[in-house]
Amino acid sequence: MGGVAGESLGGVAGAAGAAVGTVAGMAGATEATGALRGLPDHMVVGVTADAVYGFAGAMKAGSLAFQLSREHLKAVVHQRVDVKVLELIDEESGSKIELEGNRLPITHSKDVISELTG
Repeated sequence: MGGVAGESLGGVAGAAGAAVGTVAGMAGATEATGALRGLPDHMVVGVTADAVYGFAGAMKAGSLAFQLSREHLKAVVHQRVDVKVLELIDEESGSKIELEGNRLPITHSKDVISELTG
């Protein structure tokens, strides 16, 4: 689960988006969670100064699954047995996206969580 968004995100957000900001990829929704929420089974998540992007794919960013502005975004982290859950909440609408990130360092979920929670 997961992968690195780095240069893949740069292609979508532009070179400035990759340089500005941020980070790499994160494991997204598990199969069950993804199916329930309408998200891909595996995702690559990228973060820029202005937005959070979710792409279908495990090791390489595929099609765009979601794009959230960071302007009114709150990020909350929950612990589960072997994963961290990153909850992205739009404070204006109350809409939420939950992403499960593997604790393995190769997924960079810690980097994404750190960037979004300060």
